[in-house]
Amino acid sequence: MKYFIALLSLLTIGSSFAQDKGELIDKVVAVVGNEIVLHSEIESQALQYAEQGMKVGAKEKGQILEDLLFQKLLVHHAKIDSLEVGDAAIQSEIERRLEYFIQVFGSIEAFEEYFGTSVAQWKSELRDPIEEQLLAQQMQGQIDSRVRSTPAQVKAYYDQLPPDSIPLINAEIQYGMIELKPQVREEEKEATRALLDSIRTLVMRGEMPMDLAAFNYSEDPGSKYKGGCYEAVRRGQFVPEYEAAVFIAGDGAFTPVFESDFGFHFVKVNAIRGEVYNSCHVLMKPKVNDDDVVAAQVKMDSLVAAIKSERVSFKQAAIRYSTNEESANQGGVVSNPQTGGNRHDVTGIDPKVFFILDKLEKGEISEPSLLTDEDGVKKFVIYKMIDRIDAHRANLQLDYLLFQREAENELRDEALSKWIKRKLDATYIWFNTDVENLPLKNRWVRSEG
Repeated sequence: MKYFIALLSLLTIGSSFAQDKGELIDKVVAVVGNEIVLHSEIESQALQYAEQGMKVGAKEKGQILEDLLFQKLLVHHAKIDSLEVGDAAIQSEIERRLEYFIQVFGSIEAFEEYFGTSVAQWKSELRDPIEEQLLAQQMQGQIDSRVRSTPAQVKAYYDQLPPDSIPLINAEIQYGMIELKPQVREEEKEATRALLDSIRTLVMRGEMPMDLAAFNYSEDPGSKYKGGCYEAVRRGQFVPEYEAAVFIAGDGAFTPVFESDFGFHFVKVNAIRGEVYNSCHVLMKPKVNDDDVVAAQVKMDSLVAAIKSERVSFKQAAIRYSTNEESANQGGVVSNPQTGGNRHDVTGIDPKVFFILDKLEKGEISEPSLLTDEDGVKKFVIYKMIDRIDAHRANLQLDYLLFQREAENELRDEALSKWIKRKLDATYIWFNTDVENLPLKNRWVRSEG
């Protein structure tokens, strides 16, 4: 308590001194444990609301204050529990935000002009707030991780729902896939590597400009018409082979020709600033010839015949032969990336795929289809209709995972409310008169002072 009295005295003197001179720099409006809430934190958030066209009255400022109080409470107890955020995580989050702003403004120079500060200074000022946010997330993650619903709790959640609030579910399907991509021959790969290496040599000697090399030869549509360049890329965005080559080469250097899943590249590294880099590259893809396509088709036809004659199951064939690793690892079953489950709303399936699946009965497999993916790579695909679920009102039998997620969300809210109440009873809280009358949802303990 003596610590807080001394702290608040110093802050009051500082604020009064600033006001006597006719300017208010900042002041503390609340204290939660060892953490403080500043007037500027509330006003900054309120300004963002206003810029988005939102009304900012007492109710909205009360919500802003409550959010800040909650974050400070999490941070205070994270420190008591000896939770820590690694420097790498802090730097990664700072770089992620920097990258976003640079994409918005178009360049580092425009970013620095807008914020009126250098990138280095901006990073330095952001470090403490980012560490605080990550600590709060870690503390809340620990609280959430303790919540697990039982079947009885899921049923109880479902039973208490008003009938008219239970959602309607669109028709869904579960399906499997086996994909075969024609394999590029080694001699074609070597020819592509040799051609690209000769282009790299011309660029390094100054006999061909990098932008002309990219325009004439690169098969990367995202950079071909921009000199082959990508600006302000944060480490972790590109494939590992590309980034390993960039950071091994260093500023101003050319990488050797290297291979990734996209083809063969060479890169000119223009700048590296910490975990962010600027680079230009030329990408060339070895081509599949007609004989390779025919060989893949013959292999797929044989595979279909083996599955239909039950010499091999669809699952076994997918695991052994499919070139799509994600579905192959699940025995050919295609996951829904949005839900993490295996059911797909029919309205969200690629039309080309849907028209193939729509003709299949449950348990039936399709004939091989020659498709082209986004990168222009040809592939043969067969599909299996695993199950169809008609449009219906959600129920426990068919949609258990849906209700489990919602039940656990409710349980997390309850656990968090109990945690807040328990910690408030054991945490020093102080409010400045400027904010003590703002409307708050939780009953924050207020001491006299």
